[in-house]
Amino acid sequence: MGAMSPWHWMLVCAALAVMLAIIIGVILLIVRVVKSGSKAATAHPVLPGWYPDTADARLIRWHGGHRWTDHVQNR
Repeated sequence: MGAMSPWHWMLVCAALAVMLAIIIGVILLIVRVVKSGSKAATAHPVLPGWYPDTADARLIRWHGGHRWTDHVQNR
């Protein structure tokens, strides 16, 4: 078996570069999927209801399930 010509080396290097790019792309895709899944898993929905007001301990404030409202009342 003779020595490889420069063209053969270029083809081998190109094939290795393509394989490396595919492997890196797959790894980045897996990391993105894992990160997005962990964000969704750690997000705890707040149920609508009255909760202690962090600004004034004498009050409770209504949480509508998505955000805090301006509705407050005494404890």
